[in-house]
Amino acid sequence: MRGIFGFSVVEFMRKRKRSHWISKGFKSKNIQLMNNGTSLHCWVLQQINNNNSSDYSCVGNERQTLLLLHGFGADGIMGWDTSQITALGMHFDLLIPDLIFFGDSITTSSERSEIFRAECMKSMVEFLGVQSVIVVGHSYGGFVALWMAHKYPNLVHRLVIISSAICMTPSTNDTVLRELGFDDIKDVLVPNNSGDFRKGMNITFYKMPWLPTCIYQDLLQTMGGNREKRLELLDAIVIGSKNSHLLPTLNQDVLIVWGENDRTFRLG
Repeated sequence: MRGIFGFSVVEFMRKRKRSHWISKGFKSKNIQLMNNGTSLHCWVLQQINNNNSSDYSCVGNERQTLLLLHGFGADGIMGWDTSQITALGMHFDLLIPDLIFFGDSITTSSERSEIFRAECMKSMVEFLGVQSVIVVGHSYGGFVALWMAHKYPNLVHRLVIISSAICMTPSTNDTVLRELGFDDIKDVLVPNNSGDFRKGMNITFYKMPWLPTCIYQDLLQTMGGNREKRLELLDAIVIGSKNSHLLPTLNQDVLIVWGENDRTFRLG
């Protein structure tokens, strides 16, 4: 049984958020990438540039476009706060996709690395008719954003990295694993039960408020799908792997945003 007496608080929040985004002018789009068997879901906000009109629609215009890439475990709609996208939508067009195996994005391809996700994001952006983007990547999304900027410099105009350990090594996660009593980062990012989910949330969020166990169970059931596929994603991460090469040099302007109380990837 999902949630409390069969009622999912998390799913209720998702539906409310979805309705709010639609009221703000977002369009929910499903994009088929025919060359690699991938189906991507993306929230799209594009403004009609018509005498300073504030009407929104999915048409081309002269505003700059932000591509927002969420972190591991979330999806497009849960990875970003409505207040954030509302503020950004006042100044930019927005593309907010679900990365593959999160939300409604899937693939039949056997490729699992963040480089493949970067290639898919590039194809999606081109399909939507957007010629240049500023990519904002949070956590795992920052890995994808980095490779996009490296592989497609003519498409990615600027890059924003948020709390993303792009300089990680195979030992980067050792401290947090010791604190949590886990042996593998997979136990944090792809939890088996509500207790492990709680541990991961407590170290991911600064001053995480107390939540009852039933909410963590609800979160796990609502957002914990594609478990085996997500484990494969973690195994395939190139950045920080034992045999990974040096990070590529980027020519774009790069802004790095980091929380001073970040316990997952510490500054010092």
